[in-house]
Amino acid sequence: MASADLPATPATLVQKIAGNVLGVAASAIPRSVVEHTKALILDSIVCALAAAGEPAFARAARVFAQLGGSPDCTVIGSARRVNLPQAVLLNGILIRSLDLNDAYIGPGQMGHPSDHIAVALCAGEKFRASGLDVIAGVALGYEIYCRMQDIIPARGTWDHTTASALAAPLIAGRLMGLSAEQLAHAAALSAMHGNTLAVVRTGQLANSKASANAMVASQAVLCALFAAEGMTGPMGVIEHPRGLSTGMLAGAKLDLLAQPIGEPYRIMTSAIKAYPCIGTAQTMVAGILQARAGIADPALEVERIEVAMADIPIVRTQAADEQRRYPESRESADHSFYYLAAAALADGEISEAQFAPGRWLQPEMREAMARVSVRTDASLNKHTPGSYPAVVKLILHSGESRQVEGTFPKGHPNNPMSPAEVEAKFHACARGRMAPARQDKVIGIARELEKLGSMAELMNELAEDDTGLNHA
Repeated sequence: MASADLPATPATLVQKIAGNVLGVAASAIPRSVVEHTKALILDSIVCALAAAGEPAFARAARVFAQLGGSPDCTVIGSARRVNLPQAVLLNGILIRSLDLNDAYIGPGQMGHPSDHIAVALCAGEKFRASGLDVIAGVALGYEIYCRMQDIIPARGTWDHTTASALAAPLIAGRLMGLSAEQLAHAAALSAMHGNTLAVVRTGQLANSKASANAMVASQAVLCALFAAEGMTGPMGVIEHPRGLSTGMLAGAKLDLLAQPIGEPYRIMTSAIKAYPCIGTAQTMVAGILQARAGIADPALEVERIEVAMADIPIVRTQAADEQRRYPESRESADHSFYYLAAAALADGEISEAQFAPGRWLQPEMREAMARVSVRTDASLNKHTPGSYPAVVKLILHSGESRQVEGTFPKGHPNNPMSPAEVEAKFHACARGRMAPARQDKVIGIARELEKLGSMAELMNELAEDDTGLNHA
C-alpha cells in the first residue's frame, strides 16, 4: 500500500483539545463572557497587588534576583522585570497568596482557575498580544481547566493544580501564535511534567502552598517555548495507559475534554471571592457576619458557634482534618473553618487584618476556636453541586440563639458582584499599594480591555516606580 493510501492516524485527545482551543476566534467570544473575564482579570490583578508583602513572593523573588534573566515581563507591584517563566511564577504566587482569588464552583472539584491569569498577562505582555486576545486566552484556558475539575473522580493523590499542566500551556501557546501541532506538543510536554501531589493542601500547610499552581504554570510556559523550537511531547499523554488516564484522571470520562468549545462557557461559573479564605468557607463566613449583627460584644456574649455544612467529599475531608482546628501558619489559618469562624465572630470581618502574624496563636483565639463545632449535614446536599451551603448557629450565654442559613455568598455566580462591587474590592485591596489616580487608570483600562492594542500598556501601569509606589 502506498503511503498516500495509509489510513490517517486518529487524533489524540491532546491534539483535539489544541485544535479546539485554536478554533475559537477571539471575536467569537460572547459579550457576557468578555465582561466576566475582564472582571476576573481585574480581580486577579488586585489580589496580586495586595500580596506584595507576602513572604512566599519575597522568597521566590530573591532566588530569581540571584539567577538573573532577560527583563521581558512586569512583576505586578514591583519595579523589577524578569523573564517570562519567572514572571509567571512570581505573579502566580502573588495572585494566589492571600486566597482571595476566584473559585470555580462546578459539578466536580473546586479549583482556582485565575491562577492562569498570570500566564495570560505575562505571555500577552511579552508577545504584544491585544487585550481581546488575552481575554480569549483566559476564557479558553478556564474552559479546559474547569472541564478537568468536572471529571476528576475524587480528590486523591493528585492536587487540583495538576490540571493547570494542561490548561496553562494552551493559553501561553495560543498567545505565542503556535500552530495546532506545536500547541499539542506544548500541552503534552507540560502535562507529562506538571503533576502536583495533594499533600500540598493537607494538614498544617507549608508556606509553599501559594507557589503550587505557579510552579506548574511556569513550567507550562517553558514547555510552550520548547514546543515553539520543535521539541515534541507524548501525544497520548492523556489516554495512554501510562498517562493521565491512570493517574489524576483514573476512572474519568475523558470525552468531555475534547468536546468543541462554546456556550455555556465554564468561566461564567467562577466566583469572585468576598473574603480571603478557602472557597468552601465563604458561605459560613458570610453567615457568621450576618448572625453577629446587633450583638454588642459577640466575643463575650456568644457561648459557642455551631456550623453545619453539606455532606460532600471536599467538605468532609476538610472538616475531618484535625490539624486545621488549631492552625500554626497563615496558610493553615485561611483554610481553617475553626479559625475563620472565631475571627469572624470576634472582629466582624474577614480581611487581611485577621491574618496579622500569629493572630491564630493568641490564647484568646485558641479559646474561641475551641468553642466552634463543625459537622456535615446531608440535608444541605440539595443545594449541591454548585454551592457550598452552610447553616450557622450562634448560642449566646443568655440562652438566645441566632441561626442563619446561606447558599450563595456574595460573588457566587448566583449572587454575583456588580462591576461597581468588583471595582470597590479593587480600591480596598489596592489601598497603600497603588496611588488612587493610578488605581482609576488601571480600572479604566480593564473596563475596555478588549480595545487594548497591546497588553504591555496595562502591564506598564502595574509596575512599581522607583519611588516605591505606583503614582499617577
